Amino acid sequence: MIDFTKAIEMIRQGENILVTSHVRPDGDALGSLMGTRLMIEGLAKKENRSCKVTTLVLSNPSELYEFLLPEDVWQVDQQANPEDIDSAQLDEFDLIIVVDTSATRQLPGVGEYIQKKAKNVLVIDHHVSGDIEGHEHCVDTTAAAAGELITELFLQANVEICETAAKALFTAIVTDTGWFRFESCTPKTIKYSADLAEAGACPSELYQHLYQNDPPERLHLMIRVLETLELHCDNRLAIMQISNDMLKETGAKRSHIENMVNIPQQISTVLAVALIVEQDNGSCRCSFRSKNSMDVNKVANQFNGGGHIHAAGASLDQPLADSVKAVTTALQAAILQLH
Repeated sequence: MIDFTKAIEMIRQGENILVTSHVRPDGDALGSLMGTRLMIEGLAKKENRSCKVTTLVLSNPSELYEFLLPEDVWQVDQQANPEDIDSAQLDEFDLIIVVDTSATRQLPGVGEYIQKKAKNVLVIDHHVSGDIEGHEHCVDTTAAAAGELITELFLQANVEICETAAKALFTAIVTDTGWFRFESCTPKTIKYSADLAEAGACPSELYQHLYQNDPPERLHLMIRVLETLELHCDNRLAIMQISNDMLKETGAKRSHIENMVNIPQQISTVLAVALIVEQDNGSCRCSFRSKNSMDVNKVANQFNGGGHIHAAGASLDQPLADSVKAVTTALQAAILQLH
């Protein structure tokens, strides 16, 4: 368990705080952002002092998670480039808190600023890889989600978890654990989730919102994606791809792609999955998933990506066909090395 004593003291001393997370924010990133903001505001209210908190989202979130965000969120349309973030604006904050990542490459503009400036930085993360130079690193790679760490932050700060925070943190945990299906899920994960349910998070309501709320376009895209499924290495490796044409022809949005990478894991023999998605500029983004002893974080590292042992991602600056070939080759080699 992380000792948040120093982190809480940094928050106490902050009067103008920025909270941000990685580009292409998922449920854990956005839920943890909102949870952190509410913890800071709750602590300030409890201690009868003023504190301004700004929430920065570095790219458009999925519509599924928009209910988590406050109206006054500082959001960069599409996906941020370093030049989109004005360093003069960042100079105004006396504390920057980064949640659910500790990798500079996932924080365009902000990451570069942190590396260059002597600034109070608090990192709260559960990922294996990262390079941010923060004044305080609260990183626990055994935690199932960043939302689990923010729940612990609430508890150590002795701040009551309001219903809004409970919904945000429950969403963070369940989306990063596949609704408690992944190996990262621990008894602590279940306990904190129960605490959040008691604080006002309704599991059935959130499940319906997150997983039974798809438009027809997403299912049309899913059909097309499954048609690209290739199995290799005696059915131990599954490769899928999504082109820009597939998105255009089905009318689906990029946010509809989320969780499709998990589908081939239903095949009993599959140890690793890769979903390679063509981006608007012709480059590609790859999501990796795995089971058992298969470490896809190491494979993602080969493409300057990273994440967890069983879930990782990477960007490839090459066309779709070349990206598919490169990822397939790297995963085949990794699988052949397994005992």
